[in-house]
Amino acid sequence: MRRRLPPLNSLRAFEALGRHGKLSDAAQELCVTLGAVSRHISIMEEFTGFKLFVRHPRGFIPTEKGAQYLRSVVHIFDDLDAATTTLVGTPDQLRLSVRVFTTFASEWLVPRLPEFLAAHPEIDFRLSSAVSSKDIDREDVDIAIRRGPIRSDMDADPLYHAEYYPVCSPLLIERGGLSKPQDLRRHPLLNTVQQAANWRTWLENFGVSDIDAERGLWFDNASLAFRAAREGVGVALGQRHYLVEDFIAGKLVAPFRQAIRSRTPFYMVYSKRHAQEPHIRAFREWLLPRIAETERRSILIRDLPLEFLEVH
Repeated sequence: MRRRLPPLNSLRAFEALGRHGKLSDAAQELCVTLGAVSRHISIMEEFTGFKLFVRHPRGFIPTEKGAQYLRSVVHIFDDLDAATTTLVGTPDQLRLSVRVFTTFASEWLVPRLPEFLAAHPEIDFRLSSAVSSKDIDREDVDIAIRRGPIRSDMDADPLYHAEYYPVCSPLLIERGGLSKPQDLRRHPLLNTVQQAANWRTWLENFGVSDIDAERGLWFDNASLAFRAAREGVGVALGQRHYLVEDFIAGKLVAPFRQAIRSRTPFYMVYSKRHAQEPHIRAFREWLLPRIAETERRSILIRDLPLEFLEVH
C-alpha cells in the first residue's frame, strides 16, 4: 500500500519551526533561508488542508491541529534519531541544550562551567536562560533546572530547596544601624519582579510589616541586585545556594538569621526517553556532585539562617 507522506523537506521545516517557534532559528538549524522555511510551511498547510501556525509578536505558535500533528512528528523524529544512533553509533560531537533561570546561570553555573567543558570536549554545549517559569519549558531543551511540578514524561533529580534572606555588604554593617530587622527602614531594598513577593513575605513574617516592600531600587534580575548589594548600595534578598562563595569570602553577610524556604525543591529535569543518552548522563553526573559540594561548603558560612518559614 502506498504511504501517504508529506514532502519530507517540508516536514523537517514544520518540525523545526514547531520546536523553535522562530523562523530564524529554524532556518539556522536547517541551513536554509527564512523564505525557504516559510515556503515549506505553506506547502505543509496546502498538503494537510489546515493552518498549522499562528504568527505572534514573539514567534510562531502552532494551532490546535498543528500542535497535535507536531507532537506526532516530533515523536517519530525522536524514534528515527534513536534508531539511527543505534545503527551507526553516537556522533563525535554531541549537542547539549540546557535552560536555567538567569540568576542560577550567572551566580552558580557559569563560574563552574569551564570544569565541565574541559572534561567533555565532545559536547557542543548550549546554555539559555529564563527569567520566569513561563519561559523555561521548551521542546528543544535537553535539560532544564526549574521548580516542580514535573510532567509524567519527564524525569527529575531534586537539587535544593531555595532559601531567601536579606544580604548586604559588610560596609553597611560597619556603618552601623543594621542590627535588627526593623533597621531595614534605613536602607534601600534591592528588589526584582521575581523576588517582590518573597520580600513582602519576609518582611511581614519577621517583624517589619510596616515597611513598604515596593520601595527601594528595582532590577531586571536577582543577579543585578546581588551585584548592587556587594557594592554597598542596599540590602538584597539573597539565595544561599547562589552566594555561598560570597559569604565565605566576606563579600556579603547576612545581618539576620531568619529565612523563608521553598517547600518545592528545584529539580534538574530531562526527558525519560533520552535520560540515558551520553551527553545528558554526563551533565547529570557532573552537576549533582557540584550541588552536593555547595551544600558541604555552606557549613563554612558564619551567619547561616537559624529560623525558617516555609512558603510556596
